[in-house]
Amino acid sequence: MGFMALLRNLRNFDEAGVGDETAQAVAARLADGEQVARSRQFPFRFLAAFQHAPSLRWSWALEQALGHSLANVPALPGRTLVLVDRSGSMFDGISEQTKLNRADSAAIFGTAVALRADHADLVQFGSTHSPVAVGQGESVLRILGRFGDLGGTDTTAAVRAHYRGHNRVLIVTDEQYAPSRHGDPTSQVPSHVPVYTWNLAGYRAGHGPSGGANRHTFGGLTDHAFRLVPLLEAGASAALPWEQRS
Repeated sequence: MGFMALLRNLRNFDEAGVGDETAQAVAARLADGEQVARSRQFPFRFLAAFQHAPSLRWSWALEQALGHSLANVPALPGRTLVLVDRSGSMFDGISEQTKLNRADSAAIFGTAVALRADHADLVQFGSTHSPVAVGQGESVLRILGRFGDLGGTDTTAAVRAHYRGHNRVLIVTDEQYAPSRHGDPTSQVPSHVPVYTWNLAGYRAGHGPSGGANRHTFGGLTDHAFRLVPLLEAGASAALPWEQRS
């Protein structure tokens, strides 16, 4: 059975009552770094599997796989500010096919980017805002446990408080926001610094301009999201594909 088939069938294995020896063999494959690398899967897939797994005997293997999958995330150079929306509306589900909600997706994306970047400041925000500690080589799941539910949404205050000359700003949010009350969060960043926004819900009114120089907004959050920043910045600097860091 292929690697992805194993990942999708953990519940079926438990319901079929597979023995410990078989389960250990499956877990060993899931935790194998080379197998994860060949699968080319990003952290979303392994976090979803972790949440769906019916028994604890898969937990350690999936945590290891999640860590290995970070190698598939591009490493951003310079200094990166990553802001993750933890307001109440972010805890709505994405679809009936997954237990991941918007808050989960945003947190795993932000954590993966922060762990792989040269230097990143990871921040959670809602009505308030606070840094999220990230230790190099630390368990992804341990870091995810530091995120909370922060009530309303004040993106502008979070950007204003934490932007300190970073090379880029990433905001993962549902853009359920009142710009007339709080102002445009992207205006807190100099115009020559790129700001990337991922809108996980598609509300009609965005929190700032998009489509112009250095202001980009994307709909939804998938594995492809990890590649967007390097691709856009490679185009801006006219760098060749083989000159990009893996």
